[in-house]
Amino acid sequence: MVGILDPETNESLATAEVTPVATLRDGIGSPLGEYSGEFVWTIPDVRGLYVFNVEIPGPATYQLTIDAGELGELGPLGLVASDDPIQVAVGEEAPRSDTRTLDDAPLEDLTSDLDPDPSFHELTVAEAIEAGPTVVIFATPAWCTSESCGPMLDQVQAVADDYPGVNFVHVEVYENIHVTDFKDLILVPSVEEWGLPTEPWLFVVDGDGVVASSFEGALSDHELTEAIDEVAP
Repeated sequence: MVGILDPETNESLATAEVTPVATLRDGIGSPLGEYSGEFVWTIPDVRGLYVFNVEIPGPATYQLTIDAGELGELGPLGLVASDDPIQVAVGEEAPRSDTRTLDDAPLEDLTSDLDPDPSFHELTVAEAIEAGPTVVIFATPAWCTSESCGPMLDQVQAVADDYPGVNFVHVEVYENIHVTDFKDLILVPSVEEWGLPTEPWLFVVDGDGVVASSFEGALSDHELTEAIDEVAP
């Protein structure tokens, strides 16, 4: 995902009217492939990002340059691909986290979402994964530094009813969401268990408890439903 900002105002310049092209290069700048970007709203009708599905050959250092037409060029951006990422990776066992549910606390203490879906807080992550295919979203709408937690959670809630055979769990990133100062926030243990450096994150787990796909920050509606379709019974 890439956001293009105005260098003077720092405002987002990404727009659905422009289709950018990203070029992946090796460490010395030789091109390895070109990829068209897709515009995705992070805050509907306010702000968005370009999403590129780039094939990374393997662990190494890469460069990425982006041609956004009238918006200008971006890069080269340095990328480091690791064979041992910090967060839980696709193909790995999903951690059976003992997250809080409605049996432990009232809904208003479990989520900072202004319009929460109680069904997203009925099962722990561990219970949901043991029961079958599961979508786990780590998001904190009220405290999100990227401002994309709320929109991603809304996306997931909008499609949940279409998948009765899939469990959906929202994990609020912080356990004390009613504090008034960001520095007083305490991360929930599952954030460390899943190795999350940012928020929001979404993981789609198959019926065997293995992570089938994951997304950081934003994704399109098509990417979301395609990922869930792959694991839905």
